[in-house]
Amino acid sequence: MRDFNRLRADAAIKGVLVSGKPDSPVLQQQTCLRCANIWWPRRPLKPLRCPGCKSPYWDRPRKLKTAPPPVVASINRAALQDSLRKDLAKALGISQPESGGLADHSLVKALDVLKEMKAAGRTWHEMAERVEREFGTRLDKDQLKALVR
Repeated sequence: MRDFNRLRADAAIKGVLVSGKPDSPVLQQQTCLRCANIWWPRRPLKPLRCPGCKSPYWDRPRKLKTAPPPVVASINRAALQDSLRKDLAKALGISQPESGGLADHSLVKALDVLKEMKAAGRTWHEMAERVEREFGTRLDKDQLKALVR
């Protein structure tokens, strides 16, 4: 009789072989922390990658990108307007005298004027004329549309 058949016939030996060692590794269900896939591994060793998403980092949670902390300091509106005025003047290539009691010619004011005119239903031509008259810069229809949006 072959050894295999002898083991099959002997119930005592069969019970010992089935029970195995007391500290034998047991297969445990695995869960991917990336894609939430659940599977049973084929071997008692740690799987190399998730069978669902194929990630080798299946046992590590994703690191979430954190947003930068909110700005706590208050913003000085006058300083912001002055900065925008200088940047706009530099971009358009016009010289701006230092503001000392002059009318507000900042980008913020120009945007406010354009939005008010659009809300009032004015034409693009009327908007262009007013911007040229009050702010000293000529803008075409496409530039006005980009600023109003």
